[in-house]
Amino acid sequence: MNDLDPEDAIFLVDAFLDECKVDQHGHTESGSKQSTKIVWLDEDKDGQPHPKRCRAGEKRKRNSATVSSASATTPSCDPSTSTTDTVTIENFDSLIQDVRDLLGSGGAEKPLPSHWRNRQTSSLENWTVMRPFMVNNMLSSEKPKEGVCHHCGHKAAVVMCRDCLPRSLYCTACDLSTHEALVLHNRASMVEGFFRHLPPSTFVQQHEGGKFSYHEKDCMLPIVTPCCDCSTGKTSFSKGKPVILIGMNGRYNLFLPSVNCSCGKTLPVTISDLVESGYWPATVNFETLYMVDLFTTYEDLKITAPGMSRQAFVSMLECRTKLFGRSGKICGDTLQRAFLEWAYAKFEVDKLSQVQHFQCPACTPSMLAVSVDGNRKLYRFKSQPGPDGFFDGVFLANDAEVSSFVDHIHGTTGHNPGKGRCGLGQWTAARESANKSANKLDEEGVEVAVCRHGVLLKALNMFRGEIFAYPLYLQKQLASQTVQFFCSDVVCKYWPYLQRVVDHCPEMKDLLNMCPFLSIMHAKAHSWMCELKWGGRNQEGAGTTIGEEVEQVNSFLSRAAICSKYMSKAVRTDMLTIQASGWNKRKAENLDRTLAKRYVKTVQKIAEATKDLENLTAELSLQQDTVQQWVSDVQQWTSGATIQNDLQRTIEGLYLGIKQRKFQLSSSCECILVFVFFIVGGNKRRHQLRKKIAVEKKALEVAINDHNASVGEVEKLPPPNELLAVDNYSWPWECHGDMERKKNVFDKVMMLTRLKEEEVIVVREVKQHMEYMSNVAGLIEDFTFQLTEDTDGKCSTEGLMEKGREGLLCVLKRRLCEVEAQLATARTTYKSILGLQTLSLHDFSEEEDLEYTSSTDEELE
Repeated sequence: MNDLDPEDAIFLVDAFLDECKVDQHGHTESGSKQSTKIVWLDEDKDGQPHPKRCRAGEKRKRNSATVSSASATTPSCDPSTSTTDTVTIENFDSLIQDVRDLLGSGGAEKPLPSHWRNRQTSSLENWTVMRPFMVNNMLSSEKPKEGVCHHCGHKAAVVMCRDCLPRSLYCTACDLSTHEALVLHNRASMVEGFFRHLPPSTFVQQHEGGKFSYHEKDCMLPIVTPCCDCSTGKTSFSKGKPVILIGMNGRYNLFLPSVNCSCGKTLPVTISDLVESGYWPATVNFETLYMVDLFTTYEDLKITAPGMSRQAFVSMLECRTKLFGRSGKICGDTLQRAFLEWAYAKFEVDKLSQVQHFQCPACTPSMLAVSVDGNRKLYRFKSQPGPDGFFDGVFLANDAEVSSFVDHIHGTTGHNPGKGRCGLGQWTAARESANKSANKLDEEGVEVAVCRHGVLLKALNMFRGEIFAYPLYLQKQLASQTVQFFCSDVVCKYWPYLQRVVDHCPEMKDLLNMCPFLSIMHAKAHSWMCELKWGGRNQEGAGTTIGEEVEQVNSFLSRAAICSKYMSKAVRTDMLTIQASGWNKRKAENLDRTLAKRYVKTVQKIAEATKDLENLTAELSLQQDTVQQWVSDVQQWTSGATIQNDLQRTIEGLYLGIKQRKFQLSSSCECILVFVFFIVGGNKRRHQLRKKIAVEKKALEVAINDHNASVGEVEKLPPPNELLAVDNYSWPWECHGDMERKKNVFDKVMMLTRLKEEEVIVVREVKQHMEYMSNVAGLIEDFTFQLTEDTDGKCSTEGLMEKGREGLLCVLKRRLCEVEAQLATARTTYKSILGLQTLSLHDFSEEEDLEYTSSTDEELE
């Protein structure tokens, strides 16, 4: 019975119940036998019937019918008996309980809820039961433990140290001897009947009669013991100058040890000893020290939560200082300065170990697309000028170089600020005008360039609004990476500008080798003709690049604006560079999984797009040659001119203006996340946008009524709300005949073509990713060999001492191990989605890769 399947057991129970029901109701009053269908409904406590349960398949249904038919011939009970139903229901309940007991007696575990809501409900019920028990546990943990010392085993315990688990109880003597060196442990006294947290300098002393008292002592900073060059090597420690140590548990007031050797020498504690011990000095005299673990945690927090301020982090450290019974303030300015010094030193070490922070492994050496956009939330208020930051020019371009470039372009071309119109709609991003509140700001924002994988490549500070010279500078800086597409929200206006610049500056002619790409989502608020001509879905070779990757990065950087707008120029530059570097590090670590998911989704979408195109062509009864002709008709139609009268231009301009303001309205909602200033500013901005939308809607309604009054029924336009609900509305004066149907077919063909291109592109990026990591591993091995063989110090490591070179060798070994582990993980990931293709990626030469790409493109055409 223990091996009985649960479904089989329930089936047998149902069959038995059916037999019982027929026995009770199988006879009529005349005593004749007939088969009567009896349906019993199980009821809940409120008398409502339970929903029916779906059981086994047809086989069981047939068996159940056979049982019912056989049981219909058996004698039945008198239906006039009043107690039969009650007794049967009681038997049913007991029988169900017996079956449950039998199913549970086999040792089967209780099945876990598989549905998310069931799991959440189960977890809530468990915590509801556990909650009072947990409150009691929390209270009982506050009672000091009575027992003997875990170390000597015979004296009463008076101190507990949770950092010494499992042997956490100490007597006075053992506590003093053990924590003489372990000064960073968090201890608590139990002599008063409760836990009193003790700073490292406080110890408990026991007197005659069982009384206890607290006393102070000098605690020395734990460091790696300096070595003496004598033969004895026996050292002793004495108290040196006072020093402040700050870690994740707050502030410690300690003393720097003075190391005395038995040979009579006094060994000074140097900065190298402190760094080797895991500390970082705040000044060259190291009166204040920081644990390196504190800096790594602060860096991770600034990347994970960019809006966290330095003041909030310092306040948290001061709270932890007080929590563990210590006292003292922590200077935020000193912490920030020391952190930036540590970050710069770490950056230099990374550079020596072949780490490229602002390079995408999948886009090297050939990059498909770069997306550029401005972020006006990253402004900064005016402050006193100061020195340049550590990372000036690393991520954010040098302001002097950008200013010189802009002046050269404007002076050469005779710059005249444009209005940034697409059709008759005006884009704020293309106005080339400064912010109204620019007199209060130093930087109005940041112009950012990213690749199609969301890796930050370069940025610059904006001082004159989103002028076209800023993306031109970034495009020029990234031109060496052989970028194929240049993506922008207003590329329909930027590209004619670039062509005019090239006419005056022929040295920039190479920039026209890139192809213009209008971002997919922004194209929905451009005119229909503009989307067809510039939209990314219609660009050959672009794959499924959306051109909006910079928006994801800007959502991350915008959270840093809450703190960075109050910083000095140098600190803002350094902090944004550190956060951008951390963002790129996370992107690079997950790149193999990102490409794998993209490949799998692309293959799935190809099948769906193929089916959609087949359904549409079958519905329209189109042959393949007709489909190609329609695609050609749409492409030729976009290059033609459109004749419009004044009323039609007014309607189209109002339509685009409202669509663009709605897009700005949805974007402005993202900026009011956590700070009051953003909330007030965001509300004012949205109020202005809504007022303008309401005014333009009324004007659009009047214009539509005037238009409908002068045209036939076919050319009439819908009301404004219906019109605005459609993206890129097909105007009757633009879309003649069956052009709308042709565009539907055109869109399906373009989507399928882009998906097939994406499949090839992703494979190519997988190849570049694997080759990039292999090349990095090779560079590390070559550099390690050079350092090993270079006994004269002629290698390109000027400024490094002998110990520094030895440490660099260790760093290179660790870095090589990390790269090889990432390479192995990526190889496993790619094998799982590409199969044998991954095995041949390393065998491809450049010529084979070009041949493979060109042949595939020919097949797609």
